[in-house]
Amino acid sequence: MTTKMELVGSIPNVSLVLNLQSILIGLFTLLVLFYMIRRPRNLPPGPIGWPLLGYLPQMAMAGQEPQVEFSRLTKIYGNVVSVNIAGKLFVFLHGYDTIKEAFSQHQLNARPTLHVRGEMFPGSGVISSSGKTWSELRRFCTTVLRGLGVGKRSFEENIATEAHVLITEMRKEQGAPFDPKYLLGNAVLNIICSVVLGKRFQYNDPAFRDILRCTGRVMEGVRSGGIVEFSPVVSKLTVIPFVRRYVDTVSELVEQMLSLIDEHNRDYDSAANPRDIIDMFLKEINSKQSLGVESGAIKIENLRPVVGDLFVAGSETTNTTLRWSMLYMMAYPDVQHRVQKELDDVTLGNRLPKTTDKPKLPYTEAVLCEIQRCSTIVPLAVPHYSSEDTTLSGFNIPKGTIVISNLWHQHHDPLVWEQPDKFLPERFLDKDGNFSCPREFTPFGIGRRICLGEHLAKMELFIFFTFLLHQFTLKNPPGAPPVSFKGIAGGTWAPLDFKLCAVQRNLPT
Repeated sequence: MTTKMELVGSIPNVSLVLNLQSILIGLFTLLVLFYMIRRPRNLPPGPIGWPLLGYLPQMAMAGQEPQVEFSRLTKIYGNVVSVNIAGKLFVFLHGYDTIKEAFSQHQLNARPTLHVRGEMFPGSGVISSSGKTWSELRRFCTTVLRGLGVGKRSFEENIATEAHVLITEMRKEQGAPFDPKYLLGNAVLNIICSVVLGKRFQYNDPAFRDILRCTGRVMEGVRSGGIVEFSPVVSKLTVIPFVRRYVDTVSELVEQMLSLIDEHNRDYDSAANPRDIIDMFLKEINSKQSLGVESGAIKIENLRPVVGDLFVAGSETTNTTLRWSMLYMMAYPDVQHRVQKELDDVTLGNRLPKTTDKPKLPYTEAVLCEIQRCSTIVPLAVPHYSSEDTTLSGFNIPKGTIVISNLWHQHHDPLVWEQPDKFLPERFLDKDGNFSCPREFTPFGIGRRICLGEHLAKMELFIFFTFLLHQFTLKNPPGAPPVSFKGIAGGTWAPLDFKLCAVQRNLPT
């Protein structure tokens, strides 16, 4: 039996617990009130997050990818949604008209500061820079790429040559199961090497393998790296394992870029015809120095980040899209057969496809677009940043806001696409069977900062995809699990690793 003394003795403990609870509740209330008071007026609507952590706990509890979660929020808040994530204001944009309106404003075309990359890559790259620096670097790279023939038929031979090598390597597998990730990565990276370094590598070259491994690791690390890059505090917490891994990966990329540029420049001849982007960059620097003109953005400290941007963004995106294309062809053999028939009808089976065949290959082009729509490999695009206070759709967007366009939502919106979760290439064909592309299909982004390598990527995808299906039938290996469309979020939305059988076709004669 409990004594009176025991009951009396327990009262202070109960009182202490109640006092602690009251203090905690009070502190929590004060934090919420402080957050609400300091929150700028007339922001776009959005869910209220936790103090300090913002919407991160809700995102974790949602159990789905961010692009899907923010797409869901449009049903509650509309196409412009604002959230606080770890103390930083983010605005997520949904819908073609909203994104176009936003990115037509110069105030919303800057890039946020990248703290890890900025420290290790002093200088400005074409993807990460803003303002006049970005304008000058973008104009320079666009001009040089055009001068090198990128996106034109004259550059098609470079891609076709690499596609021939890829086909030869795949034939060596003799129809046995293999993982295509590294062969595709080799082929696509060699296209970038030809543009940036003026050379291609043998697939077994150790330096080439290091580049491929390094760029892949950078893209894999970007998911956790996003928080690290945007937060000046978190970027310094290298005692945390995922922060340390990301910092080490970026450091490795820096060393790779230094090594490549140094080796390339050993035989640079300023009097000779420029071979590639690096030569053109150095020539422009020398030209401005000889004329006594201000260098602007074309200066030696910007060379390394520009090369890094081109290597990482220019190789991984195309590689990832081609891997998705293989999965969809394995999963939909009837679609694959129809593409092959269209290719055979145009090439008569006795030659490989060319870009000039495109008008006669509407179904093939529709299939490529549907693959890109379904996979949407950069679902939240590259972040923008508000360089000044502005307004969007009647809401205030304060200076310093990170602005994200949800391309996944745009490609899966049932108001735009009938049965968006189904793989239906016919949606890109009109009633007469001609290729027709809706304006909402924007895998390379919208506005002034649309992907710099769009023309190159389109040519690569067409050549590699048509060459592969002209020569092989892609099959899921015997006894393998059914094809999975689950993805992994890194720098791109990438498929899980898989194996396939590339069976040599008996072409019509």
